[in-house]
Amino acid sequence: MKKLIAFLMVAAMLLMAGCGTDTPADTQGGNQSQEKSFSFTYKGTEITFKAPAEPIVAALGEPHKYSESASCAFEGLDKSYDYGSFYLETYPENGKDFVYGWWFVDDLVATEEGISIGAAQADVEKAYGTENYNGTNAFVIKKGVGSLTIILENGVVNSIQYTLIMD
Repeated sequence: MKKLIAFLMVAAMLLMAGCGTDTPADTQGGNQSQEKSFSFTYKGTEITFKAPAEPIVAALGEPHKYSESASCAFEGLDKSYDYGSFYLETYPENGKDFVYGWWFVDDLVATEEGISIGAAQADVEKAYGTENYNGTNAFVIKKGVGSLTIILENGVVNSIQYTLIMD
């Protein structure tokens, strides 16, 4: 049930972010020349914002589930790949797909700082500092072209989401 709630929250956030009229920050065909941002490595495959999606998807193998929908902000299809412990989201640009974001759905994957679903708020504060806490239920950390949002429920991590910052 918690996975479903987290999935629905993230899906709604991604839908809202993707359906504006803005485009990804510093977008030029997936240009990777921006300052260091977040990344995630899964089974030896590094995932970064605005990276070409094709080699990442090929390296990760067949997803458990796949879905696509007409993009609100770009010409083409936004795509979602379910790899069990995390989802990968892409956006289309110039006939190719690029990484828009990813989110975790269980404790089998973790942030670069070791935070996973089920971690205590104190662990998140130690890893990211209290200045990133919104005072109610979330930490929001911006780095380079990306944003990391960690949502808490009763002092425990319930959702971890990485999203490309739209400007």
